[in-house]
Amino acid sequence: MFKQFFQQKKVFWLVSPFVLFLFLFSGEFFYFQERAVGGLFVGDQYLGGKSFPEIEELLDSLSEKMGKQKIYLDLPDDKGKVAYSLSETGLELDKTRLMEEIKLISRPFNYPEKIHIYFNGLTLPAYLLINNDKLQIATSRINDKILRLPVEAEVWAEKGILRFRPAQKGHKANIERLIEEIQEKCYSWPSFPLEFFVERKTVYPEVTVSDLFLAGIKEEITMARTFFNPEATNRVHNISLAAEKIDNFLLTPGSVFSFNQLVGETSAQDGFKEAPIIVNGELVPGVGGGICQVSSTLYNAALNAGLTIVERHNHGLPIAYLPPGLDATVAYDYLDLKFQNNMETNLLIHTNVVSNRLDVYLFGDPKRLTEINIITRNKQLTPPPVHFRNAKEKPVSHREKIQEGKPGVTVEVYRIFSRDGKEVEREYLGKDCYSPVPEIWEIGLLSEED
Repeated sequence: MFKQFFQQKKVFWLVSPFVLFLFLFSGEFFYFQERAVGGLFVGDQYLGGKSFPEIEELLDSLSEKMGKQKIYLDLPDDKGKVAYSLSETGLELDKTRLMEEIKLISRPFNYPEKIHIYFNGLTLPAYLLINNDKLQIATSRINDKILRLPVEAEVWAEKGILRFRPAQKGHKANIERLIEEIQEKCYSWPSFPLEFFVERKTVYPEVTVSDLFLAGIKEEITMARTFFNPEATNRVHNISLAAEKIDNFLLTPGSVFSFNQLVGETSAQDGFKEAPIIVNGELVPGVGGGICQVSSTLYNAALNAGLTIVERHNHGLPIAYLPPGLDATVAYDYLDLKFQNNMETNLLIHTNVVSNRLDVYLFGDPKRLTEINIITRNKQLTPPPVHFRNAKEKPVSHREKIQEGKPGVTVEVYRIFSRDGKEVEREYLGKDCYSPVPEIWEIGLLSEED
């Protein structure tokens, strides 16, 4: 009898774990598999025993409710307060992450953690996502009240003098810190409304005076000067206008300067006036007359700085303001002056028109320069022809020179680079040919009797 009793008890202990396992297994997979563990909260919402679809609906509702809660932002410098809903700041409840944690905690056979949560309870934190589009709108509204943009350092030249304007710091709202504070506060499901102080964040300028010095704009490295007749008002106007268009142009290392690209077409619509120009070896009226004095003066500055000449053309006739071989004519769309900044630092081009002269300065780093000298060789002159023009209304005794002749010139130009007084390189710049300017006499044809 006792033996039978102990055999039955033994069977019970062998079968009980199996029955218990079967019970738990069935419960986990047929009831608890898609439900939250008991003792679990999201905010003040109890999730224990709720199905996952029910929880997702609850999170949708909770997210919508939370997004409408008010946040007040206290702006610095007594700029007042602005109010937003949490959603307007670009923050919204991270429902996906919450759902993933709920499912992870409630996974089958996670008994130690489930038992602990059941008896002690667990509230999941309020994870917040950032909606960058909404955040950008909110940031703009805040910065409209407190933003002060930084001022970049500037360098320019005025009347032959290099000038600097130091940089100034700016400030803006420290949005990154503000978002962190809101996220930290909302993490523990606080009571709304909430209030935060918006801190200012320093905005540093990208360019300082030190940067300008490092870029090579330090002092004058060369200057070229030509003179003009101040009474030729239209020509002076064109010189001034073209000079203004290239004034304070920054030429970066390796870049190519194009006179035509910067000055543009010299038309009446662009403000240029009619003055004498050279066309097919003759002086004729034309809009933009005088701009070649600007390109020629600039060409001499570029030569003296040792810059690489990419394109340059001489005039068809000798000019008064520069020796043969040192001029540079331009004509929009087919004759240009181009040179390249072959230095490792920036160059600043500055023009100054004053009284009866045009000055072109190049500012940069003088340590980058070598000694430069421009010389001409094999100069040949062609005598000017003599032309006569008949004046039917004047007596035969009338003889008047109406144009002074100028000889034609052919010249070869070299640029010599020296160091410590010794020549290290000689560059052949080319052979320029200038047609002679004819001497013109007016001859009377009217007889004395008439």
